[in-house]
Amino acid sequence: MAIAERREIEFDMQALRTVLEWSPRAAQAFGLPPLTPAAVRGNPAENAVEVAYGESPSERVFMLRVEALGAILISYCYRAKIPMPRLADKRLRVERDQVTVVLTRQTELAAPVSPETTIGRVPEAIRAFSWGAPAH
Repeated sequence: MAIAERREIEFDMQALRTVLEWSPRAAQAFGLPPLTPAAVRGNPAENAVEVAYGESPSERVFMLRVEALGAILISYCYRAKIPMPRLADKRLRVERDQVTVVLTRQTELAAPVSPETTIGRVPEAIRAFSWGAPAH
């Protein structure tokens, strides 16, 4: 028997632009120029993001595939101390206005280390906790 843990980290396009600005070596490693992007746009049909440099009409647009983008985002998360399990399955979901890092980890169901104690008086904090039910 297994337990599935799933986590998502969402980056809107402005955050993604800033991550690319703060990761110039990683961006260059994947063919982007060592400049601050003017704009970043999601392209779900291509499963990529478009990274634009400069202004129209001389704007240059580079396609950054999810494999490269995932490496840049995971590297950024480690540098920014955003917790992410190393042994999780990682994938990216590209949408028009955001990119989401999806982390999934399977662990085996294990017996508790200590036995459950008897239930006495239920603390008010637990009683007030609602599992989606409206608060009183």
